[in-house]
Amino acid sequence: MFPSLDPRRRLRQWMLRRAQPQPQCRLEQNRIYLLPTRFGLTLGLVALAVWIGALNYDVSLAYALSFWVAGLLLVAVLLAYRQLAGLQLRALDAEPVFAGDAARFRVLLRHEDDGERQLSLALEDGVETRIERLPGGAEFEVELSVCGSRRGYMALPACQIWSEAPFGLVRASAWVRLRAQALLFPAPLQDGQRGRSLGGGDQPSDQPGEEEDFSHLDAYRVGDSPRRIAWKVLARRGALVSKQFAGEGRAGLLALDWQDYGRGGDVELKLSRLAWRVEQCERLRQPYVLKLPTRSVGPQPQQRLLALTALALYLERGDERP
Repeated sequence: MFPSLDPRRRLRQWMLRRAQPQPQCRLEQNRIYLLPTRFGLTLGLVALAVWIGALNYDVSLAYALSFWVAGLLLVAVLLAYRQLAGLQLRALDAEPVFAGDAARFRVLLRHEDDGERQLSLALEDGVETRIERLPGGAEFEVELSVCGSRRGYMALPACQIWSEAPFGLVRASAWVRLRAQALLFPAPLQDGQRGRSLGGGDQPSDQPGEEEDFSHLDAYRVGDSPRRIAWKVLARRGALVSKQFAGEGRAGLLALDWQDYGRGGDVELKLSRLAWRVEQCERLRQPYVLKLPTRSVGPQPQQRLLALTALALYLERGDERP
């Protein structure tokens, strides 16, 4: 098979190779590419044809028309370049999501000019986002959605930013790679195996006993008893949190154990089932401990985040297959 000769594809690959990942960037002259649009190219060919006709028939009006169109094209080049020149871009990490869901990256744009700019921004093979008015001197936030199918860290794909303002004759564009990432948890897969109880007792009571010691503060969840709410923290910081006690729920503590599925088997399938069981325990407020071959995540502040992160990064930080 012959290599692809599509000039647009080869030009895009060449520009992507020049774009190095960086946390933030500023568009300068060496990063902005100017090409005529289809309308601009057609208008240029018309101006050339009129100029050739003026040479043959010595028509002064034809000379003036061709030079006027050529001047308009030159002005369009400068104005299109001005839309991107000096533009600063910065990307923020996205919140963790499950594999298959859309991670939402935030890209911050800023320029110091007084005038407004008109831009378009899109990820590689992604949906275009138009910015009709980008004011100067203030940051403007654009949200870009990226779907990832594999657990672990997902980097923000390359972004293209371009403008054809104000005449639509010339397209100024630049490719950037902003250093931002999102953590993808394993996609939950329903599992009937609920894990074994470590204590063998009843479900934990919502009311802590007097003999139980205070453990930590955790985020408030709908349904928490008013007795659990840390009212002093609410009054002082305005944050709604619930008290957690060291002794509560020990009788009903569930073990979400890697060994529940035996040796061997599909690793991704096990991780997805454990992720579903973590979500079920969180929804039912069931105390649990997640047991992986080389680490465990027991009841503690932000247990859900820690447990799902451990599943997302399994085999990426020295874990071994059982």
